[in-house]
Amino acid sequence: MPKKAGSYPENWPTSLPYLSNAIIAPPLPKDILSTRALAASCCAIEPNAATIREPQTPYTNIHITPITDPNHPAYRQCGLFTRRGHGPDTFICLYLGLVHDTTADAAAARSDKDVSSPSPHVHSDYDLSLDRDLGLAIDAAAMGNEARFINDYRGIADRPNAEFRDVIVVRGKGGTKERGVGVFVKTAKKDGKKRQGQKGKKEDDVGISKGEEILVSYGRGFWSARRVEASTD
Repeated sequence: MPKKAGSYPENWPTSLPYLSNAIIAPPLPKDILSTRALAASCCAIEPNAATIREPQTPYTNIHITPITDPNHPAYRQCGLFTRRGHGPDTFICLYLGLVHDTTADAAAARSDKDVSSPSPHVHSDYDLSLDRDLGLAIDAAAMGNEARFINDYRGIADRPNAEFRDVIVVRGKGGTKERGVGVFVKTAKKDGKKRQGQKGKKEDDVGISKGEEILVSYGRGFWSARRVEASTD
């Protein structure tokens, strides 16, 4: 549910609801993340998905920071940075937003003759797949948490230091389990090679240092879509 104004993390845009758990978009059932998404017949979830307790929010291990470097791809926007070091495979935070039905969005797009009102998720830069088999995605464009400020690594480092993974969240005193997406530090490379870190610094694969920006790969599909949109503007 959305947090009260006093519970926002620093630098959060107060015009957007800050979430401590995902919001389910109608007509999806409110328990969609704890029933069908965790059913034994569902094979889309990663077999080694981590199980975590519901995190306390706002997160104390990360902070939203305005980007003031004119050479940064997200100049005058924001990024997500660490307040402490995080080792390989460490959980950082959840990715929260509006959980919606992508199959319904696609059907509406095909049948809707009024092209002036497409699904708001179609061109969202914050829409992340939760389960392709079930047709579920999480869109943090209009609501979310700190994870919506994570930038793509391109133009900042030679590779990402974090990634999205399936996660099972144990919530409340009743221990209800829900499907979700978490942000984790990438697994350490076993080849012993060093990576070209941020600001040209070579670093061993020991996780993410204190004060370092958390970076993921948005994927080729994201950038292909952005190029298509740019060419049609």
